[in-house]
Amino acid sequence: MTYAQTARLCLSNWITHLLIAVPLRSRATFIELLCGCLISPEGWVTRAISAITRRRHWTTYYKLLERGSLRTLRLAQALFELVAQTLPMDMLNLVIDDTLILRQSETAPGSAIRHDHAKKANQTQFVQAQCWVTLGISVLGSMGRKYVLPIVSRLVPVSGNRNKLTIALSLVRGLAPVMKGKPVRILFDAWFMRARLVLPLLSRQMRIIGQARRDTALFLPPAVSVKPGGRGRPRKYGIKMTPEAILALPVTELKLTLYGKEQWVRLRSVVAMARFLKGAQVRAVWCEFHDMDKQCWSKARLLLATETELGAEEILRLYARRWGIEPLFHNLKRWWGVNHLWQQKRTVLELWMQIRSTAWTLVQLLSLVVEETFPIAVVSPWRDKQPLTAGLVAQWLRMEFTGLAFRDGFNRKSAIFTFPEQRGDPRFRV
Repeated sequence: MTYAQTARLCLSNWITHLLIAVPLRSRATFIELLCGCLISPEGWVTRAISAITRRRHWTTYYKLLERGSLRTLRLAQALFELVAQTLPMDMLNLVIDDTLILRQSETAPGSAIRHDHAKKANQTQFVQAQCWVTLGISVLGSMGRKYVLPIVSRLVPVSGNRNKLTIALSLVRGLAPVMKGKPVRILFDAWFMRARLVLPLLSRQMRIIGQARRDTALFLPPAVSVKPGGRGRPRKYGIKMTPEAILALPVTELKLTLYGKEQWVRLRSVVAMARFLKGAQVRAVWCEFHDMDKQCWSKARLLLATETELGAEEILRLYARRWGIEPLFHNLKRWWGVNHLWQQKRTVLELWMQIRSTAWTLVQLLSLVVEETFPIAVVSPWRDKQPLTAGLVAQWLRMEFTGLAFRDGFNRKSAIFTFPEQRGDPRFRV
């Protein structure tokens, strides 16, 4: 079977699976919008419509987005099920993070003055921007490459950043019905390591690995008293982990491949009790990276994992999978058109963001599932013998399927969608 045939079969099955979350009367229009996103690199709705041969008036697409008959959460649940079925995993590794999208308009949904933690050169720390909280799933590609696929995103209101914790918890709660009892591990950075988010997740039997502040109050488990009884309550905490006590822990130095390169890492770890988690036991790992240019060790970073049976090295490797969401944000903004989302209502903006993210996830899945027979010599011969990326797959889709009538591939009676044939130059068909 050629690459084109395999890709068409996969996309047909995947889009048909997503249709269960779409009302029957809106499925054909949804297919046109989704396929328009697959072959359009820009985020405007009009560009997605103009990339295909539309069969309806433009108001049909407008009404699908504006009237709210298509629920964002139901589409996210169907996408989550699709990823879990396509890439079976024993443990679901979810990633939660937020990103800023710069805006000039003060009246855009969620647009406010926000603090930019990126600390980029020639850019102020406070910018006019929209803040998005995204929940993605971490997957592994060929040669152990780490990717994060976007599942669902929510816009943070103007009222403040504390809502990010509430939104993150609601995203996990919304996907809980489709996790089907599988073990779940959630990764996030220091901003989300708060009791009001972590404790509800622990009550759902979810595992947590995240970075915490270096001054987090940690205590060793209390020593068992030799004499039972006595006055007063038993001790809840033992010795506090002061900087001196941390430096006295056993040190392990090893070379690991993290964040795309080999690095020397110095690790210290201990099982402790976190006071902000009401005494829950965690595996605390202090990690330092060696700077080859300055010939010194960086400041220690504190990682906390609720899976106390894991070792320090394994916790560091698992937490490194969180970094895959940073290139995801870059791709969504620059190459997938999220910077061009200019809807005037919050619900419409979130729905269109969900459709764009779904299209990106389908392209990334296609690059992971069907890789061996990709026509790299046709798309970009200078990338021969290089790893297949979602960007190359998106470029191939634009070459072969731009301008097709995708609505004609939907059978309303059987509710099955068949991806159309190629329309490119027959000499380049594979």
